Amino acid sequence: MSKVIKIVLTVAAVVASFFIPVVGPLIGKALLTAAVSIGVSRLVAKRASTSADAGGEGGGRGQLPPATQNKLPVVYGTAFIGGAITDAMLSADQKTMWYVVALAEVSDDQGGGGGSYTYDTSKIYYDGKRVIFGSNGAVTALETNNITGQTDTRCNGFLDIYLFVDGSASNVNNNHPYTAAQILSTTNGVPVAQAWGAGQTMTNCAFAIVKVIYSTDAGTTGVGALTVNISNSIDKPGDAILDYMLNTRYGCAIPMSAIDTTSLTDLNNYSDQLIDYKPVGWNPGDPYSQQARYRVNGPLDTSQNCLNNLQFLVDSADSWLQYSELTGRWRVVINQLYSGYPDPSGLFLVNSSNLVGGIDVSPIDLNETYNQVEVAYPNTNIKDQTDFQIIDLFTDFPSVLSANEAINRLNVTLPLVNNAVQAKYLAVRRLFQSREDLVIAFRTDFSGIQ
Repeated sequence: MSKVIKIVLTVAAVVASFFIPVVGPLIGKALLTAAVSIGVSRLVAKRASTSADAGGEGGGRGQLPPATQNKLPVVYGTAFIGGAITDAMLSADQKTMWYVVALAEVSDDQGGGGGSYTYDTSKIYYDGKRVIFGSNGAVTALETNNITGQTDTRCNGFLDIYLFVDGSASNVNNNHPYTAAQILSTTNGVPVAQAWGAGQTMTNCAFAIVKVIYSTDAGTTGVGALTVNISNSIDKPGDAILDYMLNTRYGCAIPMSAIDTTSLTDLNNYSDQLIDYKPVGWNPGDPYSQQARYRVNGPLDTSQNCLNNLQFLVDSADSWLQYSELTGRWRVVINQLYSGYPDPSGLFLVNSSNLVGGIDVSPIDLNETYNQVEVAYPNTNIKDQTDFQIIDLFTDFPSVLSANEAINRLNVTLPLVNNAVQAKYLAVRRLFQSREDLVIAFRTDFSGIQ
């Protein structure tokens, strides 16, 4: 008996294929129809089921204490991150402490899309308070209320924060003029055994050095939590996927020859298209605002396996990851109208030459149809803390509901989307696509493995 595979396709304005191997005797047609109907309704939910912080330890959102298992994330786009403490030293009089916070892996940019970090020094936080810098890394005040502009200047002269974007000599962004070895030198009071020299290069690492002079009056009596706003010039989904696929240090180490780069370029072009949205305070008759359809913004947890991280990346652009046995290459299938698809010839055509048996058409069980969606995402407006949006068809689009439809909520997490408009846009697409009500089930010969 020749090996066959079952293909399940939702009848929708999308381009997508899902392949399920048949490994045993065929079950009854009624059971098959029910199983396929339920399976298709769950496909959307399955695409993003992990936590919104992209992976706990190593996820990068919060500051981590010293530990040998800590791994640095790589940041794409713009995000708030905390980092891990990797070194600390205390002066002989035990009044001054320096500690190093490793923040992120520096992207190698093997795909040629940019790949460099910058800090927004107006969005650096120490123990939850916004840092106001003076000159040369000195912190002159901590803002305790950004609405009324309340500041605490007691830390002036007792707290310094030095930022580096790529290694110990990368003192940029006008934050300070020093190398790491100059800051952590015996001249500044660091003990000889702990002072840094030419050997401490921090290669391919974005990091910060925090200097704290003990003072109960200034409130500088311990190791404070540092949160920085960092941006990578790689923020388009196709560029981020390519960088992560290629990288041998923090990524998948896939050779360029095994990647369909054309599909990633197509994804970038589709992501650059502008979408309309109603800004806060919008009134009927006002013009819509616009923004790019998709961007990637967040730290990618390098302790996760490659397939998980690639799934996070494609989820942020409402696409599918595919490996083709026929071409031996990885590619991305964009979830968009077939009529506007950039290269339909790259999709698998099902016709009489590869069909095995008949075609079954069946509706999706109404009880398995979603009518609410709750999306969790790190909102940049609240320093990338997890925020939620809920779209309820009973309230927002009651005309699309069936009679006596039971409440069924879809939960979606988008750890690499920190823009509220993009998060809601993706959630609405996911919800309406899950309601496509017809399933076509059929089998193909071996050529159907895509």
